[in-house]
Amino acid sequence: MIDLHCHILYGMDDGPRDFDTSLRLCYLAMENGIEKIVATSHLTSLVDIDHYVAARDERIAELRAELERRELNLQIYPGAEVFAGEDLMYPLPLEKVTINGSRYILVEFDFYNLRFSTVLRYIEEILKRGLVPIIAHPERYSFLQIQYDRVNFLMDMGVLFQVNAGSLASRSGREEFDLAYEMVLKQAANFIATDAHSLHNRPNDLLRMMRDFPPNINQNWLERMVRTSPQAVIDNEVVIPSMESGLLIRGRY
Repeated sequence: MIDLHCHILYGMDDGPRDFDTSLRLCYLAMENGIEKIVATSHLTSLVDIDHYVAARDERIAELRAELERRELNLQIYPGAEVFAGEDLMYPLPLEKVTINGSRYILVEFDFYNLRFSTVLRYIEEILKRGLVPIIAHPERYSFLQIQYDRVNFLMDMGVLFQVNAGSLASRSGREEFDLAYEMVLKQAANFIATDAHSLHNRPNDLLRMMRDFPPNINQNWLERMVRTSPQAVIDNEVVIPSMESGLLIRGRY
């Protein structure tokens, strides 16, 4: 499987504090069927892109070298979890922090007190750059929790969605589970990833979490969310949308 959203690199953000923890997360990933990881450390300020990329690439090279030395079959790809704020409106080189140099960029937003109109403005700016936004953990945002059918609007714009496995496994709150479940059930979610930060706080034990997923999830779609679609992102190919037509998220007010 492919983990499209993982804070695997040490010393970059609120993820692992040291190299040993990064390596232990690699072992945990392999124990849980993960063969490829996209390193998506937080990028909170776009004016720091060059510094971020230099630090990220240095740590990826260090981790890849150690995995090769130990003959471990795990691939690490560059990415970022980009915080969408007002600096997004400046002509900064977003292409430097896409996933594996592709057209796809993983973005997150403020969790509270953010107008949906502001979200749309940020999304439109990303689309104008010729990039495809993947919204990280949409189930955690209040602007979607209060009105599910906003997901439909974003889908129509060309936005993709990455749901956290922990939300679907009921490791988060009820609101997170409800929206994650609805999106996966209606095939509005495109990816499931761990969003792992440490061995204890949101670990990347993906297989273990999948055992706690609701049993009525379409298994072909699940396979697409953890293998086919993330591979398409890594390869900069088209992510195929829902296999069904007319599957819309219900309104919630």
